[in-house]
Amino acid sequence: MIDSMNEFYDACVIGAGPAGITAALDLAERGATVVLVESGSELYDKATQSLSDAEISTQGSQSPMDEAVRRGLGGTSALWGGRCVPLDVIDYERRDFVDYSGWPLEASLLAPYYSRACEILGVGDASFETTACSRLNTVGLPLSAKFVNSDSILGTHLERWSRASNIWQAHKNKIKGQSRITVLPGMTCVGFRQAHIDGPVAEILIQSSSSPNAETKSIRAQTYIVAAGGVESTRLILNSLLDPLGLKLHSSELVGRYYMGHPSGKIADIELFGDPAQTQFGFERDGNVYVRRRITFTSDMLRREKLLNIAFWLDNPTLSDWQHGSGVLSAAYLALTAPVLGDFLAPTAIRKRIGGESAEQRMRHLMNCLRTPVATSLFCLRFIWQRYFASPRLPGFFTYSGNNRYALHYHAEQVPNWDSAITLSDQADAHGLYRAQIALKWSSQDIDSIIRAHRILDQELQTNGIGRLVYRMPEEEFEHSIREQAVDGFHQIGTLRMASAPAEGVTDNFGRVYGVSNLFIASSAIFPTSGQANPTLAMVALTLRQAEKIANILNREVHHA
Repeated sequence: MIDSMNEFYDACVIGAGPAGITAALDLAERGATVVLVESGSELYDKATQSLSDAEISTQGSQSPMDEAVRRGLGGTSALWGGRCVPLDVIDYERRDFVDYSGWPLEASLLAPYYSRACEILGVGDASFETTACSRLNTVGLPLSAKFVNSDSILGTHLERWSRASNIWQAHKNKIKGQSRITVLPGMTCVGFRQAHIDGPVAEILIQSSSSPNAETKSIRAQTYIVAAGGVESTRLILNSLLDPLGLKLHSSELVGRYYMGHPSGKIADIELFGDPAQTQFGFERDGNVYVRRRITFTSDMLRREKLLNIAFWLDNPTLSDWQHGSGVLSAAYLALTAPVLGDFLAPTAIRKRIGGESAEQRMRHLMNCLRTPVATSLFCLRFIWQRYFASPRLPGFFTYSGNNRYALHYHAEQVPNWDSAITLSDQADAHGLYRAQIALKWSSQDIDSIIRAHRILDQELQTNGIGRLVYRMPEEEFEHSIREQAVDGFHQIGTLRMASAPAEGVTDNFGRVYGVSNLFIASSAIFPTSGQANPTLAMVALTLRQAEKIANILNREVHHA
């Protein structure tokens, strides 16, 4: 028995993470009535969170889902670090050395939405070059004393960090004060009803997250937006395709394919020439937000060398290696690996990457702290204030290197790969939906491009007198180290890819599903390629563009009626 809710809405949004909240707010501000359906609530609930559990067939490359996603109001923004970076122009291009590349829209079509996306995510201005940031104190200074931009490498690109630790908390009052938005927390979408291909979804089915055996209800709306995260949005559609009364798509075989993330890690240190005091090694303030510099290649260099997109930044020595001799880094290590304190300070996934908790190792770290007790204590007190009490809060910390040598962190593109995919397992959750089966597979092209990017960067640094790379292991160990560090699942990209035709993708360039007239996807799952950038900012910009399209459709239908 299905109980139909009486209200009929202009739009039903499934998922109250960054994309879902963006869609609901923007549509309501444009005059639409919206119902926002969220499986979780404001408080963490273990049973509800377990609905996201998945079978992972590629152990070591995909993080467990309870570390990668969060069911609740605010979605996975409750776990994120807050880094925001736009896609690069080359990411939209058809590249002959990247199979299945090319977006069905140009960068210029998304650019107008970045400013509003930055506002929603709390990252200030949509300025991602040092020269465009008038409030940056170091605006005219290079990354290091000898670093000058060339036609191959750049040291002036910025990433911006959100002031909001949870997007729901940042916009809760606005949402609750918006009369056109109805929020339904604790309700899980379990199905769609569509009569025929190319027709509309007539209703969605929902059940109480805490009482899966309770009566199923339905919601009717003019338009439906699935914004449940990459894996969960894909799982919902895969399950519906098994239902004779469910969704009917033109290219159902593409659903779940080309699952991408970002391989990242460290295989080298960077040694910069010139005065160490002139190196911009950490976070900088641009007005009331923090920014950080990146080292990137120019698009011409990427095309010329047939490199996948990649970004680098200066980082701390490995925290777990007590031989760095730093009391500050050892204090951070001890705090983050402490059983209770560590849970409060950082998400599980970040703490796992630190590793190493033997008693002998902890004692050596303690000795580092005791060698410089005053300096270590002062740094810790200052960091605690800046991180947990000041506004804006400091996203993290970096330590100065007197010898101008820093760890070099990379964050790289993954190519679309058919065998890297989300499918369904034979295990069902409490609502009877089959769980996702995840295979996140790195290709030889992914690994080779990272290695070649380091070699080319080293050559450019030395040729231009900027610095050099110092590798952390022999060349024959590069591939193993890269694969060992390549753990993602936080950036869920590509499984509902957009394309200019149904034969090439699941959605069109507005995220509308091919085969369903009124169903849209608001997720990084629609990205055809991953680029080097964290996907949240571009996803929110795409959602704003999508909401504008939906509002125009709704207005036309009203006027036509």
